[in-house]
Amino acid sequence: MPAHQRVIAAHAEALDADAEALTGCAARLHALAARLRSDAAAPPWLFDTLNAHITACVVASADLAEVATRLHVYADLLGDEEH
Repeated sequence: MPAHQRVIAAHAEALDADAEALTGCAARLHALAARLRSDAAAPPWLFDTLNAHITACVVASADLAEVATRLHVYADLLGDEEH
């Protein structure tokens, strides 16, 4: 595999890992929000903030996963051109 193809594939793998981390973050925030809903001391604005962060994590994760997929495809195309 040529060096530039390896670099692109490595970036794709890093983006895949970042997307997975953001998915995990969204799940943890969702679990936190569920636990806090039973606590009367939790202010209502907190849930709006948590939901905004959950949404941001989900959107960013999807965006990173899409870019990673495109980079994987591009790296594969570069490999095909080498043959």
